[in-house]
Amino acid sequence: MHTVRPISLDLYKVYQTNCREYTVLETENFGNVIQVEVGALLVGKITNYHQEYEFKRGEQKGLFKYGGSTICLLLKKDTVIIDEYILENSKKSIETSVKIGERIGISK
Repeated sequence: MHTVRPISLDLYKVYQTNCREYTVLETENFGNVIQVEVGALLVGKITNYHQEYEFKRGEQKGLFKYGGSTICLLLKKDTVIIDEYILENSKKSIETSVKIGERIGISK
């Protein structure tokens, strides 16, 4: 497994080769959202608890076993306005750390 930090993206196809899991989340504000968990350096496995389950906001739906990780959200076009600081960081190839419950944008 490779680190998911920007420095490795030029050398490795991290999002294609590292361990991945995904879940389709049916949300009230954004419709279906695909959450992709990507294992990182030293992450050996991703465990999701529920195959077919109605989740509640803030509930733990799974975990990464040992090490760091990243999560990618795939949303339908024009359903969200991403916060400006995240867009600015992305343009500068700066990693943005987001903790559970922190806002990343608003629904359109």
